[in-house]
Amino acid sequence: MYSRIFFVLFFAALCPSVVLAAPRTFDELMAQFMNLLNAGIGAAIILGLVIYFYGIASSLTSVSSEGIGKLRTHLLWGLLALFLMVSVWGILALVRNTLFGGGGGAGIGGGGDSGGCTGPIDCLAE
Repeated sequence: MYSRIFFVLFFAALCPSVVLAAPRTFDELMAQFMNLLNAGIGAAIILGLVIYFYGIASSLTSVSSEGIGKLRTHLLWGLLALFLMVSVWGILALVRNTLFGGGGGAGIGGGGDSGGCTGPIDCLAE
């Protein structure tokens, strides 16, 4: 038990990126939170697309009238679920841009805010 705690603390002390990753302001904390949500929703959309296309491919094998009805239902609910996921991503971008001034991440709604750096020399000086 103590060896695990020691290993984690030792690794954290040796890895400055882990130690210095803590946000210093509320804006940085919210930017990290929004980036985490953005990545999670992106992963959910990709997983949803994979499941959607797998369901279509597995339903295409049965060509009976019952199989076509099942395929139609699967297509409708799959498109609805994907629409809702992309809508949540858009609403998240709207909240980010409205409350926090945008920027701070990749994906829909992220702007890649550079934090005031105008060039590579300015960013190194900070």
